[in-house]
Amino acid sequence: MTSATALPAVTTSGRAAASLLHALSSRALSLQALPPQAPAQSLQAQSSSAAAAASMSRGGMPPNARVLNGSDLPGPLSLHRLAHMGAVRRLDDSHAYLSEHDDTLYGRGALMASMAPRRMSVCAVTAAWVWLGGQFPKTIDILSTSHFRSLIFGRKIRVFNRNAPASHLTTVGSLRITTPARTACDIALLSDEESADLYANEMVCSLMETYEFRPADCLAILDENRFWQNSPRARRFFDLISYCF
Repeated sequence: MTSATALPAVTTSGRAAASLLHALSSRALSLQALPPQAPAQSLQAQSSSAAAAASMSRGGMPPNARVLNGSDLPGPLSLHRLAHMGAVRRLDDSHAYLSEHDDTLYGRGALMASMAPRRMSVCAVTAAWVWLGGQFPKTIDILSTSHFRSLIFGRKIRVFNRNAPASHLTTVGSLRITTPARTACDIALLSDEESADLYANEMVCSLMETYEFRPADCLAILDENRFWQNSPRARRFFDLISYCF
């Protein structure tokens, strides 16, 4: 998981930056709180675990996490200054979010719910970021049969037109998302080039360790969907690591 970068001590030369952070924090705290959400549905057998439930409960209900834009910031240069301080994480030249909001599962879920297209389920690399944290993804990955040409906060919407029964989906707050086991399958199905760039093998293993499912659970999903692109390679990967879990 990622952690928010510690802010530097306030000195005489740093008071201007601290003032920007205070103004931004005050603005964020004044936002109307999200209404209570029903507890996320239980993950299916292949991905449910005491560790997952504990992680969810520790995160509490979704915080008031959302994308900040120019109207939320005290000045035109504040985004760059606050990002340099580690107070916010930039998405593009005009948008960011508070760093503290990506420290928890529900914080990341609330952030992604404010970015992803409505009524769509996030999957693949985007789902892995919600479950694990780390560097914000370069694309917004969703399950859909539609096409999206517009960028979202500088990110392309990448569509996966794959079968996704209810047993492969769950919710984190208001965000519809693939379960950790299904997410691991989607990551294993990526191209060789992208897998190497993302350290996909390590990502899949982190999902297994964190949410306590096994390669056999992913192999069962792949058995039901033998015609997915790159499915043979994904099966070989899960067969190979089955001796480690």
